[in-house]
Amino acid sequence: MQNAPKTRGPHDPKKIDLNHDWELDYWTRELGVTELELREAIRSVGSNETERVRKHLMGARPQQIIDRSA
Repeated sequence: MQNAPKTRGPHDPKKIDLNHDWELDYWTRELGVTELELREAIRSVGSNETERVRKHLMGARPQQIIDRSA
């Protein structure tokens, strides 16, 4: 995995890329979940599309997931 500055955002905000440490860090902070929770959510929805994963996580823990897409 490659490392980059933590302030960096995703290459494609519509897809969650777990192949880069800095993107993994970004998405876990953005969604307020652990790496394991994020990986399980992607596995559960069968897609790495940001909105599908976000909706899945909101259903699991709506009070803790921050919806910053609005």
